[in-house]
Amino acid sequence: MSSDPSLCTACKGLVHRLATEPSTEPEDYAVVAESFLKLEDSCAAGCPLCRLIRQKLVHDAFTTTKRFQDFRSLSAPIHVEFNEYTIWVYSPAQDELGYTVEATLYRRPEEKSDDGVDDLRLEPEREIDDTGNGIIHSLQNDEGLEAVAAIARDWISNCLNRHMRCSMLATLDQSGHRAVPILPTRVIDVGGKPGAPKPRLVVQNGTPIQAEYFTLSYSWGSGVAAGTKLTPSNLETMQQGIDMASLPKTIQDAIIFTKKMGLVRYLWVDALCIIQQSNDASDDHTHKADWALECANFGRYYTGSLCTLAATGSLSSDEGLFLDRPSLDYPANTYTIQRHTQTGQPEPLVIEPSLPRWISCISQGPLTSRGWAMQERAMSPRILHFTVHAVFWECAELSASEFQTEKLSSRIEWPRLSGEVLLSQRWLSEHSAKQRLHNSWYDLAVFYSGCQFTFPSDRLPALSGMAKKVRAMCAEGPKANLCLQQPKYYAGLWEGTIQRAIAWYSVWRVGRTLRYSHRSHQRDRYIAPSWSWACLRDDHLQVRFAQSHQPGFIVYDDEGPRKICTEWTFPLEIMDIEVEHTGPDPMGGVSYGKLRVNGMLARVNVVEMETTPSNRGHIFEFFRTSSSGEEHKLRIHLDSLVDRHADGERYIFPYKHFHCLLAAFADEDTSGDEDLKLVGTQRVTTAALALRATGITTDGVEEYTRIGLVFAAREVLFGEAVKTVVDIV
Repeated sequence: MSSDPSLCTACKGLVHRLATEPSTEPEDYAVVAESFLKLEDSCAAGCPLCRLIRQKLVHDAFTTTKRFQDFRSLSAPIHVEFNEYTIWVYSPAQDELGYTVEATLYRRPEEKSDDGVDDLRLEPEREIDDTGNGIIHSLQNDEGLEAVAAIARDWISNCLNRHMRCSMLATLDQSGHRAVPILPTRVIDVGGKPGAPKPRLVVQNGTPIQAEYFTLSYSWGSGVAAGTKLTPSNLETMQQGIDMASLPKTIQDAIIFTKKMGLVRYLWVDALCIIQQSNDASDDHTHKADWALECANFGRYYTGSLCTLAATGSLSSDEGLFLDRPSLDYPANTYTIQRHTQTGQPEPLVIEPSLPRWISCISQGPLTSRGWAMQERAMSPRILHFTVHAVFWECAELSASEFQTEKLSSRIEWPRLSGEVLLSQRWLSEHSAKQRLHNSWYDLAVFYSGCQFTFPSDRLPALSGMAKKVRAMCAEGPKANLCLQQPKYYAGLWEGTIQRAIAWYSVWRVGRTLRYSHRSHQRDRYIAPSWSWACLRDDHLQVRFAQSHQPGFIVYDDEGPRKICTEWTFPLEIMDIEVEHTGPDPMGGVSYGKLRVNGMLARVNVVEMETTPSNRGHIFEFFRTSSSGEEHKLRIHLDSLVDRHADGERYIFPYKHFHCLLAAFADEDTSGDEDLKLVGTQRVTTAALALRATGITTDGVEEYTRIGLVFAAREVLFGEAVKTVVDIV
């Protein structure tokens, strides 16, 4: 078999091995380059297979420009691993980078991936020839910017005029048409056409102004701190004009693109439209008062926006919307290898160019991990995602990209992160009000609890817009009678769901290393009452709820989901709830919360049990021997990480005793259900709030603060328990 002269030496050897019948070994691999830079040298020399390998790696492994640059600076080799059905590309650089660098280059057409999608063969809808003509190589020139703007105009037009789901979620005027929204308190007038006067701040005074506008969703990072932002001292000056050069790159790009689109004149950007903290201490009161008022309207601002421009691929506001596109540096074309089979008939192994995927560009994009951005995305009726590989579109009816403008193929759109579908307004149009409260809201809280905040005390304020939306929709439409009319909201929990919602527990956040250090400001600032899932303060933890949307009760531990019983009962009697808020928003930040309940309370003396030191800072196990000689296990998930032991390897449980309040129980009679799993040697038949007394008593009722959730067999904890009224703060 003659070799292809266009291939590099390493790829010639790889093709020869791929062309022959695979060995009996389950997997084999080859080193195609000593480093990524060497791979690029081969791409520059014209090797078609190296170009496909590089393109696929860049698309799937690098969600930001920084990740791409960091990897290029390493000397880690590039491996290709293969078997009879699949070819993978990866680099053993995980320990240095803290994340994996891998991608699937080829999958045999009849083979299906874990998500059920058939193969990797993709066809862009737009005309692209073998030289790459038709691809938008850059948004940093007028030609590329206009090409994306033209696609975006079509998306917006189709959404407004043709999308049924989107029209169902729109606010209508008296004539039944989509209502023109009222502008936010302040907006940026982008200046109309190119060449017009520089942008300026517009402040509504008196009669509200109705007009279309765009919004910006982005990560501040260091860019806003260094650039111009609105303060009491420059409020008048900014109404005269804003110097573009003084703005962070992302805000500059948002103004440029809004102007290029030609659909709206106004843009809302938080840094320029809300009074920010300045170096002048006398401005502090003005900043806090304005922030409290505007924060309560964030949801309305994003819901009313014609389109949200999302800097989904940018770590900081100094990076911009118009990012470099490294996957396009070397055009890649289809390459076919004729694989010899035992029948003597050649089998074509077709490796095709890849397209940017949703999971690497959006789901794993840096903006998706930010807490404020989650609400901005969920409340926006239409979003343009600017990523490092392409521009994507998202609305309640359609997910698309500049390569597949009509609809993303399933291979491009799926898989997504668990719970991510709830960030689209699609979930508001597909779920009944009762489902939204009892199931979807807490699924959303699971996703949300894994998001990052510069200030953890922002967790509830950053969710208030969605809470208002869900509350309003409970009293709308034909399914409204399935839910309480305008249900009350308590620090992230809904009336009618409290018993289930307080049975939450902490798990290690996906992607977090065990090496951590506590941040002192998180421990000092109040976030939420201890019974609310929103109180979780450690960056390395997120929540799970005992109540699943599926029948039964699922516990997630280090080994994955584990079904431990078929049905749970939540017996706590909710007697009273008291919540005090930090500002005028009744669904925003809280300064205090007290929950009075009546339930089975038992004291647990840790010193009487055998304790296993934990290799994680929040999960501990205890063992107790009963009078019959049986050994029972208790597992507690603490709500915060404990400090590491002096030996640097273990974590020691910090309490000598605590109380358990029965939050959920399962019937002992399981009717021989084979699906039940054991935890240790006993079935888990109770979930209990772990409480510590504060020493305060009000009207004869003792006060406690929650420290975790305990799973155990019922007889271990509540054999001698008595029903007690307690306050939890």
